[in-house]
Amino acid sequence: MTPHAPPSTVAMRKEALELRKTLKPLVEKRRRARINDSLHQLKTLILPLVGKEKCRYSKLEKADILEMTVRFLTDIPATPKKDVADNYKEGYKACLQRVSALLPRTGLDHEAGRRVTEFMQRAMPSSSPACQHCSGHGAPATPQTPQQRLRSLQATVSRSESRASVVVPVSGAPVWRPW
Repeated sequence: MTPHAPPSTVAMRKEALELRKTLKPLVEKRRRARINDSLHQLKTLILPLVGKEKCRYSKLEKADILEMTVRFLTDIPATPKKDVADNYKEGYKACLQRVSALLPRTGLDHEAGRRVTEFMQRAMPSSSPACQHCSGHGAPATPQTPQQRLRSLQATVSRSESRASVVVPVSGAPVWRPW
């Protein structure tokens, strides 16, 4: 035995079907308008790039516009991809520039700001081809993330602090130290 759908459900289905039939031509019209607008924009962009005059090529077929674009894009020489180390160095330099620009606004004295900047410059990855973080087998290790590098620097600083002698200020005024 199959259950019968209530009349209201059948009426709603018919209404939805009619709505779809009505909307389908409108949706198609909008889709074609978007395609044509995009092709027109593409034509206005590509014609000057390929050295063609707009007035002489006002009535190009859609396929011609697409072919010209494909030819132009395939003729562009491929730019070499930067490796991860170059991207890291670029980001580090950008960070150093931001820190250098923000340091004067922090209220830190000039000498402390200079030391921070110098430290960051010394810690900047070298531009030499030798790998700083290579494994013992001679194969380069995966590049360190900034968090790994920070942990490594913190460990180095804490080791050097434990070996350093305590310096007592001459003035006797208390000096705040982060350790």
